[in-house]
Amino acid sequence: MDFFTQQDKARKNTGRLVLLFLVAVFSLIMLTNILIGLTFWFVTQEENVQRGISVISSTDTRTIAGLFSWRSFGLISLAVGGSVLCAILYKWAQLSAGGKAVAESLGGVRLYPNSDDPNHQQVLNVVEEMALASGMPVPPVYLLEHELGINAFAAGNTPADAVIGVTKGAVEHFKRDELQGVIAHEFSHILNGDMRLNLRLIALLHGIVFIGIMGEMLARGSGHRRSDGRAALLGIALMFIGWLGTFFGNLIKAAVSRQREFLADASAVQFTRNPEGISNALKLIGGYGSGTEINASHRSEVSHLFFGQAIQHLSSMMATHPPLVDRILKVDPDWDGNYLHRTPPTRQRKQEGDEETRQQKKERFVETVMTGAAVTAGVDSQDLFSGSSDLDQLRNEIDGIPAELHKQAHDPLGAIAICYAFLLHAEPSLQQKQLVLVEKSGFSGLVELTKKLHPLIEPVGVGSRLPLIELLLPALKCMSKEQYVSFKRTLLLLIRADKRTDLFEWCLYQLIRHYLVGEFEPRKEIKYKFKKASQVSGEYQLVLSLLAHYGHESEELAERAFNRGAGSAGLYNISLLSKSECDQEGFIQSVNKLSSSYPALKPRLLTGIKNCIYQDGVVSALEREIVSTIAVVMDAPIPLFSEDDTKT
Repeated sequence: MDFFTQQDKARKNTGRLVLLFLVAVFSLIMLTNILIGLTFWFVTQEENVQRGISVISSTDTRTIAGLFSWRSFGLISLAVGGSVLCAILYKWAQLSAGGKAVAESLGGVRLYPNSDDPNHQQVLNVVEEMALASGMPVPPVYLLEHELGINAFAAGNTPADAVIGVTKGAVEHFKRDELQGVIAHEFSHILNGDMRLNLRLIALLHGIVFIGIMGEMLARGSGHRRSDGRAALLGIALMFIGWLGTFFGNLIKAAVSRQREFLADASAVQFTRNPEGISNALKLIGGYGSGTEINASHRSEVSHLFFGQAIQHLSSMMATHPPLVDRILKVDPDWDGNYLHRTPPTRQRKQEGDEETRQQKKERFVETVMTGAAVTAGVDSQDLFSGSSDLDQLRNEIDGIPAELHKQAHDPLGAIAICYAFLLHAEPSLQQKQLVLVEKSGFSGLVELTKKLHPLIEPVGVGSRLPLIELLLPALKCMSKEQYVSFKRTLLLLIRADKRTDLFEWCLYQLIRHYLVGEFEPRKEIKYKFKKASQVSGEYQLVLSLLAHYGHESEELAERAFNRGAGSAGLYNISLLSKSECDQEGFIQSVNKLSSSYPALKPRLLTGIKNCIYQDGVVSALEREIVSTIAVVMDAPIPLFSEDDTKT
């Protein structure tokens, strides 16, 4: 699956959406002018009739011209347009917090990584697997504990502030492979760029609907005062316009959403290599009495976010999702037409069947992560089991996380301790200085836990560090704002304790900062600026030069690696910089600028970086970490190194 292409399509869909929105707003402004003019004319004539003045004699071209003058048109248009803009900005400000704002507005409760509930733990485990498989941070999971319908959603502005939401019905009724298929479907929405598009859709449509809300408030406010007949009529007119806006807004929402659902279903099959998972999930929904119904009060504005149709009994024209039968047949062409029905005893057997031995969980976890990583990188998942040494190495690295560290990674204090343990220096005096800094951070018991985990960190393979860091993120997001400030400050002090920053420390800090900033700080949205590689040639030259020198011993090999990477990116007029010109501060600034490239350009840039590193046919664990961190900063799926990459 080419997720970069899909992200570019989603961005173009955003442009079409804005165009449709502008057309809708212009139409509503014109209609508002007409209805307000007619309302004032009607009220004026009613007053004339009461005074005994003839309607015909009091109506002439001058009167009509007064009602529909350019001045009144401009004032009404300004009022409507300003109201719509204010409503959009208000809603956008609400959504700026990311997916958690959506989840909490629906009554969602965050599931903590160290939860003891087996159903909750199963959901958390599946989300964790899919995140590592797609080269993304592990997002927080929210449970809609009052929703009995079977449904799920992904929401957020970027992968860094994304959340996964599941209903109580989904947790109680899905088997593990069905849940895995649904979660994979939601992750594909994140990778395809649908998630950001969906949030923008909420904000834009709120602007249209706000006209109707304003009219309803006006009509209700004047209903208790007999002298306010004009205001009541105006309110009713605006309510009618708001209803029309909602109608056309839902048409826009349905048109944008439906085709993306088919794509997400197909992506879920690729991720899991198990079409039965998502097809059985859809069949179970068809045989379940409550279906995918969501009962939250403002479900209409977020209905397009969900896995299934959140509002039942809509006409096909208004439906945000394709018909259930069509979705099932897409992934299971041989379906016999029978839905699945799961009674309480069946659900009990389902829970028993989901129990696995420790070794089975380990094997399934590694296989899922490897399969998903291949799909994200555009590699045939069958190659995962063809004996590639690099894939075997990556499989061993994922499998190499000690059980105690895996356990501590799901606890907030344990996750902080692991981060600090990564940074402890080998020199005893410097390490003692760092432990004093940890003690000053204000977390009770943190020094002892850091010292306890440090011996477990040391033997961990370098390649296991990145998966372990990604596992920490949900627990770290459970910190309070004050704890985050202290954690971030201490993290920087530990890195600077030896007065130098190595590449691993840069990778660790960038990963943690990038994925936590959306949770605790206002996040600046990436603005795409660069469509051509030539626009970032200087920055790319510096990044590629540093990597070429780092991974190759001789100047000749470094130049060969650089030229291969530059050629892959389509930049043939740049040359290798000397080592003295490759400073780390410039490297960091260059990577940040590359993140402003358009989605269609990013795969070329990342392919060039990957080919530069793989020129000698060997990829160290640290090189993989650097490439992964660059991809994370660029908001792009992490590239997978496959056997074909060794070919020149």
